[in-house]
Amino acid sequence: MNVNLSALTTENDVIAVALSGGSDSMALLNFMQSQAEKYHFTVIALNVEHGIRGDASISDTEFVKNYCKAHNVPLLSYSVNAKELATTEKISLEESARILRYQCFYDAITNGKCTKVATAHHLRDNAESVLFNLLRGTGLKGVSGITPSFENKIIRPFLTVKKEEIEQYILDNNIPYVTDESNFDTDYTRNFIRANVLPELKKAFPEAEKSISRFSEIARQDNEFLDLTAQKSVKISDQKVEILLPLHPAILSRATVIALKSCGIQKDWEKAHIDSVISLEKMQNGAKVSLPKNVTAIREYDRIVFYKTSEKPHETPITYPFERVQFGKNTITTTTVNPQNIDLKSGLIADANKIPSTAIIRYRKDGDVFTKFGGGTKKLNDYFTDKKIPQRLRDGIPLLASDNVVYVIFDIAVSDLVKVDSSTTNAIKFEIK
Repeated sequence: MNVNLSALTTENDVIAVALSGGSDSMALLNFMQSQAEKYHFTVIALNVEHGIRGDASISDTEFVKNYCKAHNVPLLSYSVNAKELATTEKISLEESARILRYQCFYDAITNGKCTKVATAHHLRDNAESVLFNLLRGTGLKGVSGITPSFENKIIRPFLTVKKEEIEQYILDNNIPYVTDESNFDTDYTRNFIRANVLPELKKAFPEAEKSISRFSEIARQDNEFLDLTAQKSVKISDQKVEILLPLHPAILSRATVIALKSCGIQKDWEKAHIDSVISLEKMQNGAKVSLPKNVTAIREYDRIVFYKTSEKPHETPITYPFERVQFGKNTITTTTVNPQNIDLKSGLIADANKIPSTAIIRYRKDGDVFTKFGGGTKKLNDYFTDKKIPQRLRDGIPLLASDNVVYVIFDIAVSDLVKVDSSTTNAIKFEIK
């Protein structure tokens, strides 16, 4: 068999062959043993009993144990309950078994029992996987098929090998194996493709499996490129995730998935969520959509921002005047400055005598108005829009206000109503940290 192990193994690897007792895995064990000296690695076996087929499954595990004992092959044995996980997570039995099987693989690797796990996936398996995902309505990632190596930990030496070659190898080397009857149960979707779809395809296209494999490799390369391009358009910080616009829909959809996962939404999203985020690109500033796990996506000028939503902050209003107060997460201080020597660019400076005694520190409320420097009073929300203050931040900005008139927007601006001028005798500087 034409297998390039130099690309999959390194010197002194301890490779655990995932051994079910079936023909493919038994052939892989034999093959890897035959190549161990040449490539300087050690071979052991790893068996997972899934708890699916009752006595038959246990019998297969016993076959593996007896074979490994007779041939001095170190064996790692695991037992899992795929039926229970399938019921709990509401997933198929096939998917449940796969999840638990790979958990066992990584347990063996992370606990130092082996450096890699080799599975016996072959050319037909890859073709089945591509067709299975295609018929389920997958995207480019789904038709990328099975990779020869995953994270350099899970390797698939037989991935380019035909099933017929494996069968001949078994005959030539007189390798024993057991037959899993569930492989012939057409109630399993993949088995239906194996037993009914691929044979019919191969009648018309004898090299169908190779052609599908070539297609999956091209799809995998294209998918990797698009993912890398999407990642460059996503900015991730502690408080938010941003997608920079404009983007082609193909890149925007991928960037959205990256953003959702960065916000902790690993598997609760649906295509409808992706579509709703994509629609924001054509909407006006401030448009937003709600997503799972209390995440909101909002259009902010030249980007879409994802952030965790929380209740509007509620803080007890603080009466002015004061020297130092704590308001929410902010510390606000006032200091007296010389009105004859003021640098208005040094911070927020106001005429203390113009601030009414009824002024308090609070967050914004409906009806608030603000008079900008030079005159011109407008709704506070409109002023925020002019200053391009993101909507998601507006509720958390402290204000110094009396009734609905805002005199200071902390860390942003002082109202024209309390500005210092030639008549100012009592000037104060506001600082917020």
